[in-house]
Formats: sequence, structure tokens, C-alpha cells
Amino acid sequence: MKKNKAKILIGCGIFCVLCILVSSWYAVKFNDSRLVVPMDFNSYTFQIKDLPMIISVSLICIYVFTLFITLIVSIGRNRQQIERTNTTRKLNPKLGFLGLLGFWGFAGFWTYSIDGSVFPFAFFLFFGFFGFYYEGKMSGTFMDERFRENAILAQLKASKVTFSIILIALIVLCQGKLLGNFEYTLIATIIVLSLALALGIFLSEYLLYRYDHDDHADESEE
Repeated sequence: MKKNKAKILIGCGIFCVLCILVSSWYAVKFNDSRLVVPMDFNSYTFQIKDLPMIISVSLICIYVFTLFITLIVSIGRNRQQIERTNTTRKLNPKLGFLGLLGFWGFAGFWTYSIDGSVFPFAFFLFFGFFGFYYEGKMSGTFMDERFRENAILAQLKASKVTFSIILIALIVLCQGKLLGNFEYTLIATIIVLSLALALGIFLSEYLLYRYDHDDHADESEE
């Protein structure tokens, strides 16, 4: 992904966050906190003052969808480049800031209190994007046999940690209702799965960076 595209992507994300903050302030100040505080959507009627919040939420959804498509396309192109050059893909370490999108997962507590929606908790998965920082630090690295071995080892350890967390969480959560409520159990499951997968994504890049960095340090000492 080119630097200009990355800057545009990050800029759009910041713009969307600012829009939702300004819209929330407007709703609280001039619209009786509609669409901000819990309300009964069964009796909801549209008002013109609701537009700022509706537009802001729509922008967030469009941004997330665009981000997902962009990442899929970028991954496909980078894989072709990797096969052709036998080097790691070029990535800007600043893309690690995309991991901040994981904080949107906390919005799930708000949406659940309003209409019972739990899908925002899946945003915790974006915490794994902090791994882009370490992947970016290794951009253009020649993938020799040692590098590939380190990559396999890092992926294996990350997978073990992820699997262990998920297994323990499922064993605990399958014991029965969490706080006497099946919905709380579902929420806890989504949160744990999202965070565990995010940790696995992050660890695979972080450990690979550490292994590769340590190998170069050992060579320098010799």
C-alpha cells in the first residue's frame, strides 16, 4: 500500500471519528440526546435533527467496509509481489495505527444498552493491526531459509497462545449462563474470540520481528 493511500485511509478514519464525536455533541446539545442515549426504536420516528448522527454512523460503516476491501486487495497484490521477488511485502509501519480501531469495540457496550446489538464487539479484532508496525519494520526483507523458519516458529507460537486462550475461555463460558444471562455469555464469547484472534495476529508479526532481529544481533556479535 502506497504512503499516500495509507495517509488518506488514516485521515478518513480520523475524520469519521471526529464526525461521530461532533454528531454526538450536537445530539446531546440540540436534539435531546436522540440516538445517543438508550431509546425505543420500535416507536422511533425520523426527525431532521437526526441527520448528523445518521450520516456519521453511515460514514463509519462505509469506512470500515472500504478498509476491509482495501486490505483484501492489498493482500492479494502483495502476495503476487512476494512470489515474484522473494522478499517481504512493503508496508508502512504507520499502518500500525489502524490498531486503534480496536477501541471501537467498546462501542458494543453502548449499542447493546440501546438496541441489544453486539456486533461492535467484533471490532476488538482490529487490535491485531498493531502488528502492521512490526511487519512494516521488516518491509523488503529477503526471505531466506532462516527467515522462513522464523516465520513458521512465530506463527506456531502465536497459534498456540491463541488456541489456548480460546480453549480456556470456551471451557469456562460453557459451564452455564454468565451472571445468569445467556446474552452476557454471548457477549463474553465474542469479546474473547476477537481479542484472542487479535493477539494471534499481533504476536505472529511481533515474534517474527524479534526472532529476525535477534539473529542479526547474534551475527553482529560474532
